[in-house]
Amino acid sequence: MSLEIKNLSFSFNHSFLVENLDFKIEKNEVGLVAGTSGIGKSTLLNIISGLKNPDKGSIICNEKILNDENIFVEPEKRNIGYVFQDFALFPHINAEKNIKYALSKDLLDFYNPVVDSLGLFNCMKKMPHEMSGGQKQRVAIARSILMKPSALLLDEPFSNLDSQNIVNAQKLISNFIEKIQIPCVLVTHDTNQLETLNISKVIKLS
Repeated sequence: MSLEIKNLSFSFNHSFLVENLDFKIEKNEVGLVAGTSGIGKSTLLNIISGLKNPDKGSIICNEKILNDENIFVEPEKRNIGYVFQDFALFPHINAEKNIKYALSKDLLDFYNPVVDSLGLFNCMKKMPHEMSGGQKQRVAIARSILMKPSALLLDEPFSNLDSQNIVNAQKLISNFIEKIQIPCVLVTHDTNQLETLNISKVIKLS
């Protein structure tokens, strides 16, 4: 599997946030999106996931075209795992049901190990409004991994975690992108947090 971006451009208010961008992330690689605040890092993830439509360019995941001048695959049909900055948990169901919402049958045996490694067993019956920011973030990470995505997008996934949970989450992400052989794209403002996550490529926005 791989995620390939070709000649991608996206404008807002007559100004380009992303312009003529090209990169390719192979399976079991982590691409770090670098750039100053407001430069368009989260926008890029939204384009890849299908939440925003680019002005031009191609997005190809696992040799399947998700975007080009003639094709636009809807977000729910892209099979892309996405950890949002604001977690995007379903507010009306508990942590356990959020994690299991799109649980892949191929990964049923890994549900308990994932929940355990993220320290979530004590909050499985909590509703999102009852959880801390760190707990919600870990639930979002578990959900995105266990759906067995074709690619994984992470937008500031460690910002609400303490140092031990950062290490645990990064180890889990590394192990899973290796296990299911998928590419990963990461946005983070603090590269000092990347203690165990190996960055294969840097994608610079300017």
